[in-house]
Amino acid sequence: MWKRLLLIRGAELFAFGMLVAIPVFVNNSYALGLLTLLAIYGILLIGLDVSVGYLGQVNLGHAAFLGLGAYASGLCVTLLGFGMPAALGVSLLVGLVIGALLALPALRLEGPQFALATLSFSALTVTTLNEWESLTGGAQGLQLDRPALLGVHLGAAGFYWLCMILLALVWMLMRNLLSSHWGRAFEALRDSPIATDAMGVGTYRFKVAAFAIGSALGSFAGGLYAFNFQYLQPHSFVYELMVILLLGVVLGGRKSLWGAVVGAALIVLLPNLLSNRMLFQVFSALGLLLAVVAGVRGMMNKSTRPFQAIAPIVAMGSLVVGGMLVANTEDWRKAIFALMLFSVVVGLPEGLMGFITRFLSQLFSVAPPPLPAPAALDEVLAARPMQDKPLLELRNLKRYFGGVKAVDDVSMAVHSGHIHGLIGPNGSGKSTAVNVISGLYAPTGGQVLLHGKALPEGSLYQVARVGIARTFQNLQLFGELSALDNVMVALKGVYRCPLPLLLLGFARREEKRAQAQSLALLELVGLAQQARSKAKDLTYGAQRFLEIARALACKPDLLILDEPAAGLAQPDVAQLIAIIKRIHQRGITIILIEHHMDVVSELCDRVTVLDGGKVIAEGSAEEVKRHPLVIQAYLGVEHTE
Repeated sequence: MWKRLLLIRGAELFAFGMLVAIPVFVNNSYALGLLTLLAIYGILLIGLDVSVGYLGQVNLGHAAFLGLGAYASGLCVTLLGFGMPAALGVSLLVGLVIGALLALPALRLEGPQFALATLSFSALTVTTLNEWESLTGGAQGLQLDRPALLGVHLGAAGFYWLCMILLALVWMLMRNLLSSHWGRAFEALRDSPIATDAMGVGTYRFKVAAFAIGSALGSFAGGLYAFNFQYLQPHSFVYELMVILLLGVVLGGRKSLWGAVVGAALIVLLPNLLSNRMLFQVFSALGLLLAVVAGVRGMMNKSTRPFQAIAPIVAMGSLVVGGMLVANTEDWRKAIFALMLFSVVVGLPEGLMGFITRFLSQLFSVAPPPLPAPAALDEVLAARPMQDKPLLELRNLKRYFGGVKAVDDVSMAVHSGHIHGLIGPNGSGKSTAVNVISGLYAPTGGQVLLHGKALPEGSLYQVARVGIARTFQNLQLFGELSALDNVMVALKGVYRCPLPLLLLGFARREEKRAQAQSLALLELVGLAQQARSKAKDLTYGAQRFLEIARALACKPDLLILDEPAAGLAQPDVAQLIAIIKRIHQRGITIILIEHHMDVVSELCDRVTVLDGGKVIAEGSAEEVKRHPLVIQAYLGVEHTE
């Protein structure tokens, strides 16, 4: 643990210490200007990485927020006479509010549609800044003087130190945020929005919050940008800058504060590299060497396909050759940026810092921080008394898709503390019924009652919040998160620390408690020893059990297991039965959808059979197996004695 703290925190302190000390030895105003821009872009890229790295959305509007923040600060100083702190506060607020307003419609879109929405916003912003001449000065630009800070007029060195202090502050606050349940929720959204809602996390609100926070940092960086250059022009914030910013995030490394700062350093240096042919050739040669090393290592470890290894080598080789043949490399800047971005996305998707971090962790054998002991299971899942009364009721439930009656007038009661089986042939309406109960679909007609009260309709998030958790027929795990983090995302009743205190690092005790409770659930399903393994690297059976542990983290009144034995080998089926029995002993009511009749017979107190969207039989497992309509539904023949 001390070795890890020394390497990680020591490296942070050393890096910031070196950067802060530069003005003591360097008095060149141009060099200080570049270093100040590095700090500003560092803040900017940390904000951009929230949407690109954590949410997995291609955000093409971040340059616009830089411009909005810059003009907000500039106008506050020139028109309203604000001081520097007040102007920077306004720029932060402008980004937060406009980012949230943009996110409300834009984040209902996915993939290319979201990218186009943010690109349109960027174009509209630049056009507005350019055309609103009476306020912004239009193409003539806006001239401003850097205001005093608490009565002190900052020179180049003083303003550089201010920007570095603010970068260090943003670094600390975002490190605390992204290592908390907020950061895990952001990553979970990228992998499976449906599962995130089904765990009661709330996909939409976290998406909006993430985008607004990133936009606020972008605008805050814009305020510093205005005070650094003291002259603003709308065309400084066009699409080309957005491409450079994306290059910085991807090249430095997504989901990494170090990656944001390294990416900022690279994009600040790029214009200078392109204007100096010798520097560009050296940089291209280093890029080619890195592409070769990364490609060879990937091929040897069998983690990289031949195309992923060869394509970046060819692209970076083209830059090396082009640097020798082209008279002026600056004329080819767009093509160079495109080749570099292609090389990193294909050959080094984790970015420079991801590659370096993996290399250093192998070199120094840095162990992860120790985990706490698992909590007592009673602390996580308190035993519930067995009550022979209905917990869930379906009354004349209907769900139609056009002319298809997937669920047609289904009535069913699930008693508290029981395991209720829901079976039927393929296409009988089982999954549709479960999707209506859990809120994935809204019912066409009828009622769904929990504890005698109507459930929210058509909202996975709202249904999860009132006490229903589920697994999925097709696994919906957060593949890039560890098994422990998968459970911690869904954990209910632990995260109470207010956001301001969380940002300041006061949620560590809460995190330890969440880890302990999550480990207890992993222990329940036999996965405590694989807590740090990524979900995507677990065996199929372990993934099924992990999904059950994650659903239990919601501490539900009703647990829905949708074909949990599908695709499992016999030893895993036996383990699954044991897990469900242990859950049942806690008094948790379970609906089990399953095709394995031996599993249904061993576990279920009562079974409902559907066919064609209707209930055709109900009773014990033995009773329904002998029912004529059940035999006909499964075998397609009339039952005869």
